Amino acid sequence: MKPLSKAKLKLVEATIESLMEEGVDGCSVRKIAEKAQVSTGLINYHFGSIDNLIAAAYSYLAFTFLDSAIEASMKSEGDARQQLSAFIKEIFSGQVLQRRVLRAWVVFWGLIDSSPAIQSAQSDSNSSFTSYLEQLFMQLQELKGKQISPKMAALGLTALIDGLWLEMCLEEGAIKPLQCRKLCEHWVDSI
Repeated sequence: MKPLSKAKLKLVEATIESLMEEGVDGCSVRKIAEKAQVSTGLINYHFGSIDNLIAAAYSYLAFTFLDSAIEASMKSEGDARQQLSAFIKEIFSGQVLQRRVLRAWVVFWGLIDSSPAIQSAQSDSNSSFTSYLEQLFMQLQELKGKQISPKMAALGLTALIDGLWLEMCLEEGAIKPLQCRKLCEHWVDSI
């Protein structure tokens, strides 16, 4: 994702905050502009439409989390397996696990069918997520000599991560981040 100007970033962050606080009710141009402390006209000026702003907010949130996990993975001084562990650990830490973050995602997902811009943001972020994991699984395949499909392994791990994340956000305390990490690690080791 290309960097945003200060003005655009302010609107994107206000959008995310608005959605986290109010869910779908936070989607209004007026509420977002109020939260950003700007005039409503700046939304159209910078993004052309509320859909484009919400799509930018989707991308920003998704790539913030993904970039953080990739950075943790790359800082890992080990092989592909250790990089996967670092990625998994980062995914199940911090802000990602907050219920209010889920509130924003629910709004984003609810708008996918009606907004090509949001649909594109979802497709781009999901593709980037699975592509990075697929690269690690390709390296892991080379290291272990196993005959696995890196694409299917990446999709499987993505589905497991998404499901565990939803469980954690929907019922706080039902499952702990460490349990989620262990489940993912076990799954990776079993393929």
